[in-house]
Amino acid sequence: MADHSNSPEPAAREGDVKQQVDYQKEVRDVRLLNISIKGYDKKTGTGFTKEEYYAFRIIAITAVGEGEVSELEAIHAALDDKRTRYEVWRRYTEFELLKNFLTTVYPYIIIPPLPEKAIKGSSGLLSKLTFTGEDTEFLLRRQQGLEIFLVRLSRHPVLNKSYWFHDFLNNPNWKDVVLQSGFSTKADSLMQTLTLQISKNKTESVLHDMKRFSSDLEETFKSLVEIRTKMIKTLNSIYKVHNNYGRVYSEWAGIENTLATPLQIASGVMDSYSESIENYMDEECLRYFLPLREYIAYCESLRAVVHNHSLLYHTWDKAEQNRVTRSEAKEAVEREGQAGGGAAPSSRFSMKSISSRLKGGDTSHEGRLAKAVQDLHDAEEAVGVARKELEVFTEKARGDYDRFCAQKTADFRSLLLNYVQLQMHVHRKGVTTWEKMKQGFEIM
Repeated sequence: MADHSNSPEPAAREGDVKQQVDYQKEVRDVRLLNISIKGYDKKTGTGFTKEEYYAFRIIAITAVGEGEVSELEAIHAALDDKRTRYEVWRRYTEFELLKNFLTTVYPYIIIPPLPEKAIKGSSGLLSKLTFTGEDTEFLLRRQQGLEIFLVRLSRHPVLNKSYWFHDFLNNPNWKDVVLQSGFSTKADSLMQTLTLQISKNKTESVLHDMKRFSSDLEETFKSLVEIRTKMIKTLNSIYKVHNNYGRVYSEWAGIENTLATPLQIASGVMDSYSESIENYMDEECLRYFLPLREYIAYCESLRAVVHNHSLLYHTWDKAEQNRVTRSEAKEAVEREGQAGGGAAPSSRFSMKSISSRLKGGDTSHEGRLAKAVQDLHDAEEAVGVARKELEVFTEKARGDYDRFCAQKTADFRSLLLNYVQLQMHVHRKGVTTWEKMKQGFEIM
C-alpha cells in the first residue's frame, strides 16, 4: 500500500467543496523517476450489479528534487533508500477522467491520447470486452497504450508537476476526490458553453498552422496505416507460401530414400521461417503501428486546442462588439446634450424613461451621460481582460505546439530507425533461411 504521508491534501478531500479548489495546483520538490504498468486483473464492482471490469496495476517511483531526470539518475535513484514507491490500481474509466480533467484545466496543452476503449472487430464494429481469453491481446495493447499515456504526462514540463496527476498515481480514492471537488459541474458547464457559442459563431482561429497541421498529419498517418495493412496481408501470403514449401518438402521426403535427410532439413527450415511471422507482426505493431495510431489520436488533441482558442477569440470579439455599441451609445447621449444645450429631457412618453424611473435611475442628461461613460469603461475593461486571456492562451498554446513538434520529430526519428532495423533483421533472417536451404541441397 502506498504511503500518503508526504502527499499534500487537496482542498476537497475533507468534503468541503464550497471553498475554492486549485485545479492547477503544483507539486514542489518531487520528481517522477519511473512510471510503469505491471499487468492487469479482473475485478468486481461494489455496486448492486456487481459489474466486472479490468484494472491496471500502476507503479510509480518518485524522489525529492526538481528538474528533468536522466536515465542514469533514475537507475541510481531506484536503488536509493530515499525513493518513494507508489502502487495503485486504476480502471480505464479513471484514465478517461484524468484525461478529461487535464483537458479542461489546461485547455492550451496538447493532451496525450488514450488507447482505444473498445475492440474493433473484422467488420469494423466496436464491441465491449467479453472477459474471455480472446481479449488478452487487446488488454495487452491497452496496457501498453495506458503506460505510454502516463509516461507522456510524466515528461511534460507542466503536467508532470500537476498535483492531481501525482495524486492519481498514489491515492486510491483519487476519483472520489476529483468528483467531490466539483470538477464535473465545471467541465459540463464549459463544454455546454463551448458548443453553444462556437456552433452559433463559427469564428476562425488565428492558430491556422496548428489546425492545418492536424489535418495534414492525420491524413498522412492514415495513409501509412493503410499501406501497412496492405503490406501485412502480402507478407502473410508470402509466409504462407513458405509454409506450403515446408509441407511439400516433408511429403517429398517420405517417398525418397537418399534425399530424405536434406528434404527434411529444408522442410524444417521453411516451417521455422513461416512461423516467425507472428514474432515479426508483434514487433512491427509495437514499433511502428501503435505509434502511428497514437499520433492519429493526437490530431484530436490538436483540434481541441484550436477549438478552445476559437472560444476565447469569440469571447474577445463579442466584448469588442459590446465596446463599440457602448461607445456609440455614449456619443449619442453627447450629441443629444449638444443639440438640446444640456436642457432637461423631454416629457414625451417613453418606455425607456418609464423603466428608468421605476428602477430609480437618473434620467437627466448628466445622469445618462455618466451611465454611458461608466458602461463604456466597463466594456473597455472587459475587452482588455478578454484580449489578455487570448494573448496568454495563444502564447502558451504556441509554446506547447512547439514542444509537441519537437517531440514528434524525436519520436519519428526513433520510429523510422527502429523500423529500418526491424526490416534489416527480418531480411537477414530470410537470407539465413535460404543459406540453410542451400547447405541442405548441397549434400544431396
